[in-house]
Amino acid sequence: FNTFQCYLKDTDRKIAEHIDRADRDGFNFAAKLVRGAYMVLERARAKELKQASPIHDCIEETHACFDQAVRTILQREAVVEGRSDANLLVASHNQNSIEKAIETMSQLGLSSGESGVSFGQLLGMSDHISYTLGRGGYKAYKYVPYGPVSEVLPYLIRRAQENSDLLGGVAQQRSMLLEELRSRAAGVIWK
Repeated sequence: FNTFQCYLKDTDRKIAEHIDRADRDGFNFAAKLVRGAYMVLERARAKELKQASPIHDCIEETHACFDQAVRTILQREAVVEGRSDANLLVASHNQNSIEKAIETMSQLGLSSGESGVSFGQLLGMSDHISYTLGRGGYKAYKYVPYGPVSEVLPYLIRRAQENSDLLGGVAQQRSMLLEELRSRAAGVIWK
């Protein structure tokens, strides 16, 4: 999988180039779409080099880029389904974007479990989304960063900054987890 960071202004162009190259050269196209987490570093580097920032000017542009990239790749997936030529990992904690991806899959006739589409979230973040996807038959993955603390901690801090809008969803997630625990406990009692 190539990772495409949708906070970059040239992401649409890069995806189109990679798709064209895969088609031309006959290899499988596989993409992991993320919003991105290096905004501070990218902006600082651009400023240092006296260049325009490569980052979208606002979060709404990043959201639009992410959702458009998902649509572009899903439309390609719909054309080549059954040949396993396209693979997409929608790596997002954003419930709205995931719902849009599922809606687009449905519109294009892409099945939940048999297409080359999967979803991924960081373990411990948006678990309610991952569980719902899994129950719906979608391929859902949780990833766990590992390595030296000096590398993992900054990574996790960037994830938290990137997903600060999720902090409002913590109460919702806690409520959903309690509901799931009650449901499972009731299932054990009644068996």
